[in-house]
Order: sequence, then C-alpha cells, then structure tokens
Amino acid sequence: MNDRLVHVYKGTPGDHCVCDQALRPVSDMEWVIIFMTGGDHEPRRENYIALCRTTDGGATWSNPETVLRYPDRGCLLSEVTVVDGVMTIYGHSHEGRFEDWRVFAMASEDGGRTWGNPEPFEPLPRRTFIRNLYVASWGTWYFPFQSYDVSDDPMPSHLEDGSFQRGVNGVLISEEGGTSWVKSETVGPQSGWNEANVLECRDGRLVMLCRADGTGRLSRSESTDRGRTWSPWVDTDIPNPGTKFRLHRLSDGRIVLIHNPNATPRVRNPLAMWISDDDMETWEYRRTITDFPGQLSYPDGFVTEDESFVHFAFDYNRHDLISVSSPIPPV
Repeated sequence: MNDRLVHVYKGTPGDHCVCDQALRPVSDMEWVIIFMTGGDHEPRRENYIALCRTTDGGATWSNPETVLRYPDRGCLLSEVTVVDGVMTIYGHSHEGRFEDWRVFAMASEDGGRTWGNPEPFEPLPRRTFIRNLYVASWGTWYFPFQSYDVSDDPMPSHLEDGSFQRGVNGVLISEEGGTSWVKSETVGPQSGWNEANVLECRDGRLVMLCRADGTGRLSRSESTDRGRTWSPWVDTDIPNPGTKFRLHRLSDGRIVLIHNPNATPRVRNPLAMWISDDDMETWEYRRTITDFPGQLSYPDGFVTEDESFVHFAFDYNRHDLISVSSPIPPV
C-alpha cells in the first residue's frame, strides 16, 4: 500500500514552531489543517493559530491564514470539530507558561474563512485540554479531557520545582449534540502530559487510552456505565515514547491507531498505522507509514466516509507541517 506524504508548511526561524495540527474536511475535496505556529517553541506569547487549505484532496496546500492571534497572549488548540457544516476550534490562551490558562471555543460557518469571537468554554473554563470528540453508536457525544485544575490558585499549572502538575482525565458527556455537558468522574492522576482518546467496544464498553510519560507505553481505562465512571489506569503493551496518538473506530468494529510505536522516551519515530479487530486487545495489522529520521509528532485527522483512507497531519521536528493520506486495508 502506498502512503502519500505532502509538505504543507515550513516555519521560519524566530517564528517557526508548528504543533497541535488537526486535518478536517470542509467538503469532499476541500480540507483544512488548523495548527499552532509562531514563536520558537510552545508555550510562548508569540504562539497563534493558523490554517492551510487544500481543494485538490491534499495534493497541494495554500499558504497559511491567521485564525487567531492575540497581541499579548499565546494561544493554541486541542481539538477541532466539524458538525453540520460548523467548524469549531477548542483552544487555550495563556501568558507564556500556561499561566492564567483560559479555555475557549470559536466557530466558523463558512469553512474557516471567517470566525466568530473566541468565547469561554464554560463546562471546563480553565487549565484543561479538550481532546478528540467521539460520537457513540447510541448518539451520545464524548469529549475526553485532561485537567490540571486542582486548586483555587489562579496559576497552579507548574510546581515549585518547575515541573508540571500531574493531571486527571475524564469525559464531558452530551446527550443533546453538544448544547449541554455533564462531567464524568475522573481517573488519575496520570504522569506527564496525559493526552487521551476515547471510543467504544463492540459490547458497549468505552475505552480510554492515554499517554503516560516515562512508562514507555499507553495506559488504558474502561467505563461500563457509558462514561460516567472510569476504572483505574492499567498499562497496555502498546509502546509510546510520551506523545499524542489518534484512534478511529470503523463501522465494522475495527479500530485504527495512528501513533509512534516506540518505547524509548522522547523518540517519536516511526509513525505507523495499527489496526485491531478485538477491541484493542491485540493489533494484528501493523504498517510503518514513515521512519524518516526526526520527530514525527501529533498525528490527527479523519477517516473518509467510505473508510478507505485516513487523512491526517503531523509535525516534523516542531517546525514543518506534513499531510498524509494512508489507505486502510479492507477486511
């Protein structure tokens, strides 16, 4: 099978950070990649949100358009949804070190050409990252989250020794298509930057996989009450160097994992597709997409309606943006 990789954008020194990219469809042939750029690293006050666009199925991409840039605060994104033609960014603004860390949502009804103002995300308004939306077969919406909102201190995101607070995970649950949310009980704390994905098993259980820095693998929690409570974390045998990954559930029940299968801390290489047909107990299909030397980080995208491809974007060494089109093998 042939995977297509396309270079989308290269940052320039002094303003070259690229991170937190999300590839989303606007229509059959028009897609966008929304990503964080600006500054030499993140978090920085110079960080802002930008967008590149394709109208030929990812073969070529436009120059970046600025989506949101504050004059005195940094901003970044953690999730982008497209529902009934409305694209919504869930993001964060901060003072350069996640201090005074505010969560917002902003929406576009014209494919990202114009945007409404960023509004506070009231269900989790501070020191929380919203992760990939999952809509269950029974219609409920789930937003997994990682939260460091552990005290009334306005700036407790870092400990006295400079390390980051250990966060907890949970899900926001909506039975009304995102118009209102209920917060689940949380599980944790988990070590490091605990990014998670959630999806359902064939028997109706929900499974949350989570990054667990320093362990060399992903952690797993389960819910048998449709997301209201979660079991304690257990280690999986899925290698992970401490980085974000992406899960997709296909209509036949198979689960696609796009990730860096490497247990060595901070070595985000190679980038691979794994597929499970038994609710992530085993991964019978494994294919390397690329092992080009360097850091291949934070893949995020979508599966086509006919489930023949997964299209996603990742950042290379935190300064280049790459799009990928990978075929999904049939059963």
